[in-house]
Amino acid sequence: MVKAMTRRMFVGAATGVGLLALGGLAGCAPQESAETGSSAQGTWDEEVDLLIAGCGGAGMACAIEAKDSGVENVLIVEKMPQTGGTTTLSQGMIAGYDTKLQKEQGVSLTYDEMYANLMNNASYHLDPLLTKITVESCGQTIDWLADRVKVPFTDKLVTTYGPLPMMHVVEDGGMGFSKAFTAVLEELGVEVRINTRLMRIVTNADGSVAGVEVDEDGKTVRIGARAVMVATGGYAHNPELAARLDPEKAGTFGIGNIACEGDGLIAASNVGAGLSHTNDMMCVLKDYTIMSEHDGTSASANVNGFTNLENMILVGAGGRRFCNEGGKGYMSQALNEPVFDQMHRDGKGYVWMISDQATVDATEGKTHRGEDLSYLTGSDVVEFARALEVDADALGTTIDEYNAAVDAGVDREFGRFPTAKLVAPFVALPVVPCEIITYGGLMRNENAEVIRADGTAIPGLYTGGEASCNSAYMGFTLSNCFTWGRRAGASAARYLGVAGSEAVE
Repeated sequence: MVKAMTRRMFVGAATGVGLLALGGLAGCAPQESAETGSSAQGTWDEEVDLLIAGCGGAGMACAIEAKDSGVENVLIVEKMPQTGGTTTLSQGMIAGYDTKLQKEQGVSLTYDEMYANLMNNASYHLDPLLTKITVESCGQTIDWLADRVKVPFTDKLVTTYGPLPMMHVVEDGGMGFSKAFTAVLEELGVEVRINTRLMRIVTNADGSVAGVEVDEDGKTVRIGARAVMVATGGYAHNPELAARLDPEKAGTFGIGNIACEGDGLIAASNVGAGLSHTNDMMCVLKDYTIMSEHDGTSASANVNGFTNLENMILVGAGGRRFCNEGGKGYMSQALNEPVFDQMHRDGKGYVWMISDQATVDATEGKTHRGEDLSYLTGSDVVEFARALEVDADALGTTIDEYNAAVDAGVDREFGRFPTAKLVAPFVALPVVPCEIITYGGLMRNENAEVIRADGTAIPGLYTGGEASCNSAYMGFTLSNCFTWGRRAGASAARYLGVAGSEAVE
C-alpha cells in the first residue's frame, strides 16, 4: 500500500508567490520594512567591508578575488559546521576551453562549440547574456584555479557531459577544490565563521546594502557590511520553497545538499531582488515510498536500475501510460514534467514504474529496491492491478497496447521504439521526481550585481553560484560557480572604491 500525498507535501501548490513573500520558509522570518539611516547604522555588533554568505566555491572565489583586488576586511559566514558547500560534494570536474592544459595536449575547441554544448544540454532555457559570460570565461577560470588557487588538476581531459574533451579533472574530486581554496583563504587572512546562517539583509533608505543579520549558534548577530555577496547555494533541499516558486513542483522531495534551503534567495527577495528560472531544476526519479515513509536519501531511494530496464513503462492512477518513457537518464529532464503533471492530475504523489520479474531477474541482482523493500507484484494483470489499486481492464489494455507496439517496432502514440515485451509476472514501484540541483535563483546582471524585477541593481548586493544559476547546466556548474564568484568579488571591490580591482572584466 502506498500512502496518499499529504497536504504538507502539496503546500503552495494552489497558488504562486510574489517576489516579496518568501519569508517564513527555511527558518527565515518575513522581512520588515528596510531599516534606514541611524537605525540601520550604528547598531551593529561588528562591521566589515565585504560579507560573503556561504563558503562554497562561489563564496571562496569571491573572497580571494576581492582580497586580491584590495578589499581589506572580508568575512565569510557559513551555516554548516564545515566549509566547501556543494563544491566539495562534486565530482571535481569542470568544463573549459582554450586552457593551458588543452593547449599542451593539442586540444582545440571553440566558443561556438562550447556555447552550443551548454545550451543544448539545457534545452536553451538559460539566460543568453549570462551564459555567454560563463562560456567565454570558463578557460580563464580553470587557469586561474590552477595558477592562483593551486587546485591540483590531473592531466586528464574527459568527455563526460560530452561529446567535447572539455572536462578538466581535479585530484581528490571536490575535496581537491576545497583544500586548495582553504589554504589560500588562510594565507590571505580571510575569517570564515561556521555555524552562522544568513537570516536577513538590511538596507539603507536609498535601497543600498547596509549589513545583515545572522544566526550564530542560536544567537542573532548584526553585522554591518558595505557590500554583501550571496553564495548560499540553491534550494534543492527545500521542497516547500520549490513548490512556492513553481507550483508544478509540488510533491517533490529534496535530495540535494542539505545546506541548500534557499536562505539567500529568501533574504535577498525580501529586499527587492527578482527571481528567475525558478521552474528549472534537475530532478531524478526516486522511490516514493522510501522518500515519504523512510526518510529516504538519493542513495537509499535509487531506482536507476529499474528506470533503465528496456521494457519499463510509466502509468498513472488510471492504469494508463502518459508519456514516452525513453526520455530518461541523468542528463535528460524530459520525464519530469509529464510525471509531475500526471501526479497532480491523479491527486497522488507518485506514478507507477512497471516492468516484469524476468527482466529484473536478468540483471542478476543489479536491480533491487532499497530499505529491503520488495516490488509490488502480480502473477497476472488482475492480481497486479489489485496490488497497484488501479483498474484491471485499463491496466490490461495498457500492457496489451505496449506489447503490440513492440511487435510493430514503433509506439505511435508516444513516439517510442520499444524492443522488449512485458510478460507476467509483473513488478512495479511508485516513483516521484526529487530535486537535486536548482538552476533558478536571484536575478543578476553582467557584473554579478543582484537586480530587481525592473532591471535596476541593488547597490552593494552581489551573487554567484547556485544561488543564481541561470547560466549553467551539467558540466558547467563549477565553471559558472567560480566565474561568477570572481566577478562578484571584482565588482564589490569596484563598488567599495578599491584601486586595482580590474581582474575580472
